[in-house]
Amino acid sequence: MAAETSNEHAARVVRRRPSRKTASGTAKGGAATHANVTARDGVLDVWAPGASEATLRKADFVAALSKATTMDLVEIERQGVPAQLFTFLANRLNRPLSEVLRITGAPRSTTLRKLSAGGRLDGTAGQAALGVTRLLAKAREMAAQSTHPDAADFDAARWLGEWISKPQPALGGRRPEELLDTPTGLDAVMRVLGAIQSGVSV
Repeated sequence: MAAETSNEHAARVVRRRPSRKTASGTAKGGAATHANVTARDGVLDVWAPGASEATLRKADFVAALSKATTMDLVEIERQGVPAQLFTFLANRLNRPLSEVLRITGAPRSTTLRKLSAGGRLDGTAGQAALGVTRLLAKAREMAAQSTHPDAADFDAARWLGEWISKPQPALGGRRPEELLDTPTGLDAVMRVLGAIQSGVSV
């Protein structure tokens, strides 16, 4: 029997549930915790300027982003993202921090300095990091909405970290990670993920 491709396996495991919506949370390997995320003055604690290092270290940025309103997102984009977000993404995607910085276009020395100082990154690098966080949220949603028996052991975050590094025919043979530093590229990658979830051949 021919080997199953990563996209085919993901499509089989994370195919969208026909109708009902699921509660927040995910399968094993990508569990989302919402309990510690609270709103303060319209801006989530995790994203608010002055968030403590302890809060950022234990933060689930994907869960926090899912609770953000449109106006929260505007403020997050204006003020920049905590540098700790880049470490979070590296851990969840199982990729070295240096690769996450490359994918998002974040300057290495500046990011490392702001990591040690509890600072923030704005501009295109910060917005690209938010984009990758949205992809993680999508991957979690795909796993959470699946009824496939393998979904319980499907590590959506690790799969995404591998998937974005592989050429995708639906992206003209480009790797998704090559496109994540622009809003248009992020939209294209998100559409491909949606097609995988729907079981459409990609």
